[in-house]
Amino acid sequence: MTDRQKYIEAWNETMVRIWQDRILKLGVYESPRRKNRSGEAHLYDSLRFLPVQHDDKYMELTLSHQFLTYGMYQDRGTGREKAKGNPGDIGMYRKDGKVRSIRERRPWFSTKYYASVMNLKEYMAESIGKEFVGVISDAWQN
Repeated sequence: MTDRQKYIEAWNETMVRIWQDRILKLGVYESPRRKNRSGEAHLYDSLRFLPVQHDDKYMELTLSHQFLTYGMYQDRGTGREKAKGNPGDIGMYRKDGKVRSIRERRPWFSTKYYASVMNLKEYMAESIGKEFVGVISDAWQN
């Protein structure tokens, strides 16, 4: 296993762990509507990283993550409210007894993801750059 492969696999695992921690901290882990197709009821349990698609040297790769769609609605503070004809109380009570709006943004996904992707990009650029310098150096010596 190459250093790049180890780094990318560790990055994937770390992202899922960060998301799970944020989901627990913000209380975003349960969908109020229904279970997803695989029978999972919780956003926390639905987080997955899919196998990395790559060339043999991990110079070109595709990362994929999977989770319940409900999670993006919570992250962005969007989604359905109550059914038409409701009495007008669209607040939800949290476990601590405080009322919050259904559309309150609870950013579990996006806050760390962009920074982490930029860190991965920098690592890949440095790693591939060092390999390229080695190739050029070898070519000049021959």
